[in-house]
Amino acid sequence: MIRVKLKSWTASFRYPTFQSGYQPTLPVPPLSTIQGLLSAAKGEIMSFSEVPFVGYVFISEGKGVDLERIYALGKPETDVMKREVLFDNTLYLYLPDEWEKYFRKPKFQLLLGRSSDIATVEEIKQIELEKRENVPVGGTIVPVSTSLPGIIHALPVEFDYSTIPRRAKFVKPFTILPFPKTKGQKKRQTYKGILPYDSEIGIGVWIYEGLYGKV
Repeated sequence: MIRVKLKSWTASFRYPTFQSGYQPTLPVPPLSTIQGLLSAAKGEIMSFSEVPFVGYVFISEGKGVDLERIYALGKPETDVMKREVLFDNTLYLYLPDEWEKYFRKPKFQLLLGRSSDIATVEEIKQIELEKRENVPVGGTIVPVSTSLPGIIHALPVEFDYSTIPRRAKFVKPFTILPFPKTKGQKKRQTYKGILPYDSEIGIGVWIYEGLYGKV
């Protein structure tokens, strides 16, 4: 497999239950954001059913609140909204080897949220992950069936872009696991089963096969 390292100054992942007013951000991207990255890199709308497997780990160095001017659809007046923004972000994508050519020369801009959250490819590396038991896990979302403690949200897995506006094709509940900080951190979440382990980052990688399966 390959590991694609993406960097961005900013990122924001909208809570699906917030439609107006204060806009918080999820601490990690949902799978639908990964779908968007794969589609942008290849230049066509991708479905996870077309990707043998995918995993990711997201690390953010901080979070702040920005003021954003918005325009209401069909109305001349504007409003100001508070929006949470993640800063100094790194996203590691774990993909089959054939995706290297797409991330070497992405067809469209890679985004970690809105159109202003532009990401760049910093590194593409061949990597082998060793499977281990009782490894820390974080910087991702995992199925609620893992019974790992954390905030649970119903998140879109894929969007259907054949309609305007787009609509969620699949929505599933997931447990959100932020990446554990190295200083002043709480005890890391540990998965008691077997997971591929990235020794360079020091974290287990949750791998999705097809839409929902775990390798």
